[in-house]
Amino acid sequence: MSIFKLPDIGEGVQEGEIVKWNVKEGDTVKKDDIIVEVMTDKVTVQIPSPMEGKVLKIYHKEGDITKVGEPLIDIGNEVSEAPLDEGEMKSENKVSEKIIETGSEESMRVLAPPGIRRMAREKGIDLTKIKGSGPNGRIMLSDIESLNEVSPPIINTGRIQEITKNSEIVEMKGLRRIISEKMTKSKSTIPHYSVAEEIDASELLKIRETLKSNGINVSFTPFFVKAAVLALKEFPYLNARSLDSGKYEILKYYNIGVAVDTQEGLTVAVIKNADRKSIVEISKEVEDLASRAREGKLKLEEVKDSTFTVTNVGSIGGIFSTPIINYPEVAIMGVHRIREMPNGKYMFITLSADHRLIDGAMAARFIVKVKKYLEVPVTVMV
Repeated sequence: MSIFKLPDIGEGVQEGEIVKWNVKEGDTVKKDDIIVEVMTDKVTVQIPSPMEGKVLKIYHKEGDITKVGEPLIDIGNEVSEAPLDEGEMKSENKVSEKIIETGSEESMRVLAPPGIRRMAREKGIDLTKIKGSGPNGRIMLSDIESLNEVSPPIINTGRIQEITKNSEIVEMKGLRRIISEKMTKSKSTIPHYSVAEEIDASELLKIRETLKSNGINVSFTPFFVKAAVLALKEFPYLNARSLDSGKYEILKYYNIGVAVDTQEGLTVAVIKNADRKSIVEISKEVEDLASRAREGKLKLEEVKDSTFTVTNVGSIGGIFSTPIINYPEVAIMGVHRIREMPNGKYMFITLSADHRLIDGAMAARFIVKVKKYLEVPVTVMV
């Protein structure tokens, strides 16, 4: 028998939440079969079996927090092919009966994206009871949101503690727990303040339309990323990380985090070495990362080592915000909805900064520089 422990996932990750077990006690697994999904403060990772054998014991249930080095699962190192005696046959039959009762096989046949499945687990919703409105009966977000409140979903007491006709009490789990912990640490550790500028977006809109007319379809986000990079090169203190020792690390590479809105919550995907990439390259990478973030398929290296974050609030709505810094970074830039004004089209950009390292004057100069780049967007394309 081998005891398999939660491995060192890297990037200083110390613990993870068990999101989903793909096996149960009594199952037979092959080497490299995915046995469990674990969510860290960076990303959800799929952990393979280190060997072939029979699952003898599972130490944690879904929703539990486990630390690196703690036992996850016991696997027998040999798969027995010998006939079962009568007692073993009864035991095996009990396992089979349990599978049928829980409906786990039925739920695997339900057509639903990973994000919907996670939401269902969080809220204790039985997907087999929902008729999907998507292609081939695929369950969509609207199907979950339109559940009749007078017939509430089955409650998973480990996630939702209490429900009434008008309210429900939800325990922080999964990505929401991680967001809660990170934002609490950021606000309790970093003395935030914000500055803002208004941008004339006329030229930005024109150059985007020019690209589109030439068959090059890009979003606004790559322009924000490139403008931030150019300004960071002039104001290096904003391209930094705070260290627990009270010191700061000024970084000489530019990995720009891009906040992605998913069904589970906000995820920050990272454009590595953004200073070396073109507008078109960044646009394609942002689209790919955002798509896989919403499917829960980002890799660990795609969400770590960011040096500065851009959050595009305007893609959803809202003309002004003061974002919380993505700890341990020292600044975050928010970009907002373009508004039709009597004298043109304008938008706000905001910067939240760590006052311990960055004075207001430096932050103001930085955001003015970003404003200049965005108002003459051809400068970010060279």
